[in-house]
Amino acid sequence: MSGVSNPFAPTQRKIPQVESFDIQDDLMGDDLVVTGPTRPGLSPTLEAPAEAWETQNVGPLEGVAVMGLHGGAGATTLAALLGVGATDVGRAWPISHNAWTAKAWPIPVIAVARNDYTGLRAADTFVRSWATQQLTGSHLSALVLIDAGPRISDARKKSTKRLLRMVPRGTHLPWMDSWLDAPPDPAQLPVRIKRIIKLLNTPTPSK
Repeated sequence: MSGVSNPFAPTQRKIPQVESFDIQDDLMGDDLVVTGPTRPGLSPTLEAPAEAWETQNVGPLEGVAVMGLHGGAGATTLAALLGVGATDVGRAWPISHNAWTAKAWPIPVIAVARNDYTGLRAADTFVRSWATQQLTGSHLSALVLIDAGPRISDARKKSTKRLLRMVPRGTHLPWMDSWLDAPPDPAQLPVRIKRIIKLLNTPTPSK
């Protein structure tokens, strides 16, 4: 039999494979998320902030609300990674009202902050506002703390870990230097971050 291939035979098109890669998280270890109180009022020793956190009516909203706790928190980037079901709602606690009953509809909220001084301070104020039942109408699904730089001091590592365990779910995104050059491509994320995004897109049920 001739070893010459038939030039008229259909050839299979090779689909390029996207190589997967992963990163380590020295702060979280093997954990993707950590868990804490499932609802407000379960941390009676916490003091409420002196100033109430701002709230806003976002109207009818489907999916998850992504809330930046300060300027440059990374809420827009995280909302893009979460996909079409996520909406960046700004810094105020979102409340969505049912169009028929005008009552608050408990949408899931993901709060985002950087773990620098400004971000950790904002996250602390927000967590205490939530834990002392100042923020109602929606339910907190997760807190995401994003590295503010390639190196994190021991003090900020400690604060990051503490805050992540004060909410229903807490997770951490390590520093990604490539994200300074271009917006992250959801199809080419590290495996760890893909798994975190999948978990965040599965909101915790409202209590």
